[in-house]
Amino acid sequence: MYYEWGPYRTFRFVYPYYHRRYVFVSLGGYWPTHYRYIRYYWYPSHCYDWCGYSPVAREVQSDTYNYYTYNYYYDDTVSSTGSTQSSQLLNTVDENTFADVRARLADQAEPPDAQTLADTRFDEAVKAFESADYGEAADKFAEAMVLAPDDMVLPFAYVQALFADKKYLLAAQALRQALLKVPAEEEGVFYPRGLYSEEDTLFEQIDHLAERASLCVPDPDLQLLLGYQLLGTGELEAATEPLEQAKLDSTNAASATMLLDLLEKIKTETDENSNQ
Repeated sequence: MYYEWGPYRTFRFVYPYYHRRYVFVSLGGYWPTHYRYIRYYWYPSHCYDWCGYSPVAREVQSDTYNYYTYNYYYDDTVSSTGSTQSSQLLNTVDENTFADVRARLADQAEPPDAQTLADTRFDEAVKAFESADYGEAADKFAEAMVLAPDDMVLPFAYVQALFADKKYLLAAQALRQALLKVPAEEEGVFYPRGLYSEEDTLFEQIDHLAERASLCVPDPDLQLLLGYQLLGTGELEAATEPLEQAKLDSTNAASATMLLDLLEKIKTETDENSNQ
């Protein structure tokens, strides 16, 4: 599948045999492609832009060849969730389209590693989250983290489960720890937006956190968590103020600064893409 990854363009393998649903969005356009854990074949990531729970690839035509992409930056008729306002713009992928390219990619594709207990716990956590059993989901994600301590994506799912369970201070602490694992040169910050099958639930939870944060004397932990949630849902301007507030606190300064730098990077690259 061809897609745009920030300022870059690339192909990515798609494994429909394993695929269950999309969970993660990579806020910086980075994904650890060396991960062969089957949990990320079942529940993969959209790089850079979130295209919805069940995204639809659109065909882009050119004089020499056509390709299919999840990127909708340059198509005003398609919404940010990947749903179309005009179904005629989307075409069914013909089996012969890009056949030679697909053949070469298939030769290079690597299957996932065998399923581990960490994969099982992650799968159980996703299903518990979907059933709104957020405490159980947090426990299962925590078990998976213990079983796979080097995985830098898992902790962000754990953060989201704590947040959904309204354990805000624990979520903020877990977020700081998750950000410590992020390679500074990659800025691989992840947001598990696809844990929600209904995004209205996510937005209601963010509204509840925002209300809680507004009622308290500025709590830097709540501000950090709120900024991360807003950044994850693409509310870049709204995310700036709470992150600036969190940055004033010594405990949260490093994490808030990292998220603010990432926010500016996304804004810059979005502006560059829109001007092309």
